[in-house]
Amino acid sequence: MLFLTVGQRIMETMIFSLGSFLLFLWSYKSLSPVQNLEAHMLDRTGKKTLLGLFGLVFGMEIGFKLATKQLIWLLNPCHMLSFLQLFLLVAPHNKASTYLFRLHIYWLTGPLLALLFPVTNSFDLPLEWSIYWVQHIMLLVIPLYLTRLGGQFNLDPVSDLAWPVLAFSIYSLYHWLVLQPIGLMSQTNLNNMICPAISDPFHGPYYRVVAMAHQTFLVPLVGKLYNVFAHMVLDKLKLNITPGKRLKED
Repeated sequence: MLFLTVGQRIMETMIFSLGSFLLFLWSYKSLSPVQNLEAHMLDRTGKKTLLGLFGLVFGMEIGFKLATKQLIWLLNPCHMLSFLQLFLLVAPHNKASTYLFRLHIYWLTGPLLALLFPVTNSFDLPLEWSIYWVQHIMLLVIPLYLTRLGGQFNLDPVSDLAWPVLAFSIYSLYHWLVLQPIGLMSQTNLNNMICPAISDPFHGPYYRVVAMAHQTFLVPLVGKLYNVFAHMVLDKLKLNITPGKRLKED
């Protein structure tokens, strides 16, 4: 039996999908321009090491899903974010990859909440619990490396609201129009779109409405705080990249 009625699901989906689509149209037209810089990683060995390490961690996670016949769970945002970061570690520097990098900073809300409210009660395989923590911590660390000296990407201006709004609209539409129908058809609670998690502090019939309310606030907030934190760390370590500076590989 479904946690929510069909009528409530339809109403919530229509309202939030329409609102998210309108936000998408506004924010996409309002994006600040992305500089087409020629930048390359100075530390190719470090990049390859990080790529290999994260590839191993995520490969083990995929192995766990195959072993337990739960491959569909790879559609969850944190796993999709892992695919995206692996791509960014090998992607050429261009406007398209910079767009993806800037947007994914705001999607780091997912791994942060996964660390604060972990759902690990179904983990039975050896190292599965450990890989969960390592994967989500690495998701938060890798963007710092990609913006260090010689890094391929730069962050959006802290005062720019179009990037977080665009990121939130895509994040929302992915949940309502992708995860929810697939979850209903497969009877799989993808990112808690079918029923609330056992660790959800807002467990109840309106948990998705509450989730949209706090995600509307958290997605821009976490992304902007990460932006500020990254600049502070990189400036402190004198690893920040100067916009417009042309860098060459060793």
